[in-house]
Formats: sequence, C-alpha cells, structure tokens
Amino acid sequence: MGDPFQFTRAKIDDHAEKVGVDIRPVIEFKLDREKLYKVGGELIDAHPNLFESLIQSPTDFRIAKKFIFPGKGEAELPTLSFTQRGPVFTFPRRIGPLEEELELGQIDDVVIDCLKRFRGVFPEKMFLRVGLVNEYIFDTADLDSAKIICKRFTKLPVPVGGEIRLRINRRNDDFNRIIEMQAMKKLEQVPEVPGQVQAVGYAVKVKVDFNNADMSGNLDDGAILRILHEGRHYNESDLYAFLNGSFGGEQ
Repeated sequence: MGDPFQFTRAKIDDHAEKVGVDIRPVIEFKLDREKLYKVGGELIDAHPNLFESLIQSPTDFRIAKKFIFPGKGEAELPTLSFTQRGPVFTFPRRIGPLEEELELGQIDDVVIDCLKRFRGVFPEKMFLRVGLVNEYIFDTADLDSAKIICKRFTKLPVPVGGEIRLRINRRNDDFNRIIEMQAMKKLEQVPEVPGQVQAVGYAVKVKVDFNNADMSGNLDDGAILRILHEGRHYNESDLYAFLNGSFGGEQ
C-alpha cells in the first residue's frame, strides 16, 4: 500500500515512436546500395516533412530530418534507417531537451506509402514482421524510480548503487507485447565544473515493442495496418493499466 506514483501521459519527458520491418531476404548493403539510394530519393521527394538528408556509407544507410523550433533551437534526428533486417522508421513525438511535442499527423498512411515504394524497388523482399515500438521516458521527480519498479513489479529489495531492468512479453495469440522498463537518474551539467554532472531527479524508461507473433507469411497492407492500429490502442490504454499495477483482467 501507499505507492503513490501513477504513470500518465502528462509525465512523459521524451517519446519516440518507431516502426520496424523484418524482411527476407535480408538487405546486403554492397549489393543493394543503388536500390537503397533510389528508395531514399523517392521518400525524400514524397515526404519532405519527415525525410531530408541522406547519409550513406558501406555499412550504413539512413535519412535524417532537421526539426527547427523558433526561439528554442533545432534537432537533427534520424527518421529512417536501414538495417540488414529491414527499414526502421523513427517518428519523434516529444523531444525532452527542447520540451517540444511534434505534430506529425497520421503516420500510418506515411508508413504504408513508404513500404509500397520500398516493395516497388525490392519486389523480391517479403515482409515477415512489423513492430510498433514506443520509447518513453516518464519523469518520477524526486521518487526513486528503482524503488517504484522493485515495489510494483518484483519482490526484490532496491539494489543499492546498482540498476534494475525488466523485460516482460505479455504475448497473446496474435501479438508479442514486449515491455521493457529501466530505472534512470536524470542528470544535468554542473555549470561551475566542466564535464561534471549531477542527479536532479529520477525517471523510468519504458520501451513497448508490439509485433505480430506469426512470421509465416508475407504481410500485406491490411495486415500491417492492423498491427499498427492494435499496437497504438495497446499503448494508449492497456499499457497504462499495466504500468499502474492493474495486472488482472487483461487478455
């Protein structure tokens, strides 16, 4: 009893939403470089609000976008990267250091359009898994985040000077629903001492990876949209019930 902390949207300090796709055959950077460049160019032309600068090397291919906030600063962030396993889209929702929320609109339509363009250049690639990944940092102010995690989710004592990280897959018949939690300290630079940081509070880092459990078939647009819609619903409702200790009742 007496655990007062509640996870709410208002306590989100930082939030990024990602969509990752597992494809087969895998991407081979040496062989696929020209095709990746073609896809990248198409996406920059089609969605300049999200894709801007193309960065390419023998082992790396990504696109970044510079977001400008008048009076506060700017942030150049990767919005699409290609791994061997497939494309990973990154949509910044809240940028903690600038205390700014981004209005990116309906990103599902953007993802579907981008993947159609990818299929057009790589018709031999099969889409086996799509994951909606949300990464949050929840501010717990002066409440020790390790204590919150230990008390609510384990029977362990708080590790003195250590760390705690949990990974739970609340899988159902259709989806993996993987939740990772990590206790963090919020650090700030000490103005008087260059290179020195001090703890100014606590936070909980939460990562939610929602993806299809069955990887036996090539996912079409309808299946991809269902994963994204179900994943978003889970993040907006069931996730908070779980984080706030309502473990029963969820199917």
